Amino acid sequence: MTSDYDLISTTIFNYFEGLKHADRTRLEAAFAVDVAHMKGYIRDTEGQLQLSSRPMREVIDGWVKRTPTPDMVGKILAINIFNPRAAIAVFDFNGVFTDTFQLAKVDGHWRIINKFYVDAHDGAAQR
Repeated sequence: MTSDYDLISTTIFNYFEGLKHADRTRLEAAFAVDVAHMKGYIRDTEGQLQLSSRPMREVIDGWVKRTPTPDMVGKILAINIFNPRAAIAVFDFNGVFTDTFQLAKVDGHWRIINKFYVDAHDGAAQR
């Protein structure tokens, strides 16, 4: 039997591989698309960090229009399952962003319901 850790890893890598290859099917397999959001800090026109939040359906629509970037690398840094239906994970996105995911078990499948990212080099993350 496949462990929840393995199933969550598969979900996260569906996201990452889907993004790398502009693959809507893999991206939609990773997210609870109808309820998921992506949040993170982006710089405004004056260079100030602003917190952003967007529905994943809108985000995925943009991602699949990008040119595939198969050279990107990613690594799961941590997975914490704290309930049979809830987990969190931390992911190193190509050494550029640190992603955190809230995951829920939806209809028996682990899905990302929230994605929060920070620039790994902006000093916001304390290590």
